[in-house]
Amino acid sequence: MPEETIVIGGKSFEVACQPGEEHYLQAAARMLDAEARTLIGQIGRLPETRMLLMSGLMLADKTAGAE
Repeated sequence: MPEETIVIGGKSFEVACQPGEEHYLQAAARMLDAEARTLIGQIGRLPETRMLLMSGLMLADKTAGAE
């Protein structure tokens, strides 16, 4: 199983994915990172878990609004 390094809010994470799915993982990571960077720009540095939670919720809100 391939391991990819993704960066969310300036923090690196090692994530496993299925072979051939690396591109999709990186694309999803870029979307989540964009939300994290917006959040950090508005609030400043946050604990890692809080940053990931809030970024995920912001992305989910945008996705729900698009449906």
